[in-house]
Parts: sequence; C-alpha cells; structure tokens
Amino acid sequence: MAQKVTNYIVDACALIAYLRQEKGSEKLLKDRKIRFFMHSINIGEVYYDSLRISGEEKARELFDDIAKLPINVIWTLDIPFIQLVGKYKTSYKISYADSFVLSLAERENGVVISTDHHEFDPIEDAGVLRFSWLR
Repeated sequence: MAQKVTNYIVDACALIAYLRQEKGSEKLLKDRKIRFFMHSINIGEVYYDSLRISGEEKARELFDDIAKLPINVIWTLDIPFIQLVGKYKTSYKISYADSFVLSLAERENGVVISTDHHEFDPIEDAGVLRFSWLR
C-alpha cells in the first residue's frame, strides 16, 4: 500500500527559523512523506529579512541555499489564485504575504507550517485551515 503524501506550506517565519537553526526548526524538512511548498512572495520575505540582518552578499546566497532544499517554490500567479489571496486578505487581519501562504494551503490542500501564532492562531481557531507549529 502506498504511503500518503502530506503537503505542507512553508511560511517565511518557518523557513527563517530553519535557516537560523532556531529551536523547533529541526522538525522542518525531515519527513520525505511530506511535500513542501512555498510561494515566491514568501521567499521574498525571507530574502528581505536576510538582507536586513546579514547584508546583500549573504542575502543573494540565500537563493542558492533555498534551491538545495526540498521545497517546491511556486513562481507563478493566475487569476483564481489572486482571488484566493484577496479572499484571505479581506477576511482576516493578516499581512498580504501571509495571504499567499493561506491561499497556497487551500489550493494544495496543505498544512501551514509556521511559528507565527500571532497571525495564524485566529485562523486555526476558526477551523479554516490546518496548521503545524515549529514552536
């Protein structure tokens, strides 16, 4: 019998925690029965965080580092996806970039993996999407 593959949507804070080897991050990217997805908008969040903290040279290296990870980066947008983003942005008090995380989770029937309780706890409490917390 084939094992079920679970889709996880990686939030920027989860990837930042992983790259910085913060507590809880060892849980991310370990299980090969899991497919990881991340939208390029959220990669942009990781990039600007790296640029702010570590400078331009280290931030540019980030793209090579991410390319080595088992994360499927979604680089495209289409009208139905943009409509999902708009739905989440207008329905919840979340950042625009976090609307991409939620939209990708809905589209891929995935579990959001994050550390950002502040943004996502109300959505989890409402039972809208599934979440997995690194901490």
